[in-house]
Amino acid sequence: MPEGYDLRAFDVLDSTNAECRRMADGGYGGNVWIIAGEQSAGRGRRGREWISRSGNLFASLLYGIDCDLGTASQLSFVTALAVRDAVADILQSNEMVTCKWPNDILVRGKKISGILLETAGKGSETPSHVIIGIGINVQHHPEDSQYPATNLNDENGSKIDAELVMERLMGSMAHWILCWKDHGFALIRKAWKDNALGLGKEIIVRLPDEELRGRFVDLDDNGALILEFDGERRHITAGDVFFA
Repeated sequence: MPEGYDLRAFDVLDSTNAECRRMADGGYGGNVWIIAGEQSAGRGRRGREWISRSGNLFASLLYGIDCDLGTASQLSFVTALAVRDAVADILQSNEMVTCKWPNDILVRGKKISGILLETAGKGSETPSHVIIGIGINVQHHPEDSQYPATNLNDENGSKIDAELVMERLMGSMAHWILCWKDHGFALIRKAWKDNALGLGKEIIVRLPDEELRGRFVDLDDNGALILEFDGERRHITAGDVFFA
């Protein structure tokens, strides 16, 4: 266990993010990992259901902050790097594990992890905590998701348990949070771009009311995706990315 963090494990929870929220609302002031063997009400981005079969990793970090919401949102990219490194370490391959904007991790182009950030405590303008929810496909993956998926066992060719993945994740997360605190978002942005899939190439971005096709030219200083199309550039802060 990295110094400065606590861990609480449950057999079953509604969701690890929900448990973190209850702890924050109850006045818990530290940084604590919550893990569960199963979730009865797991959630992904935009309220989508996160299938929570036993054998996969379901974890959330309740992380205390003293910054504004814009700065806190950078933890999405911090977390993506931590998950990427943990997965790459287990699979012993840097090349085939990549980041997909805004916060998915892919193995050979297939989704293996999802990340969901929420705030908690003190009110919406000055939250005391960020809840960082992480799901990693260890033994199972959905067959009918909107994006191709995979799991660590299939990719590794042998059985991996969620406890090993959690151990690697906690160490990697502590490392990247420290990098972020010491060096700011510039270092995180560069590291994320170095591991990004689709940068410089044509992509499709699906928004709630439109679909855009263009070239993924960069990540701006706030983490927005810069899409170039029809001779102009647009900064996109939320959307689903697909590769053309």
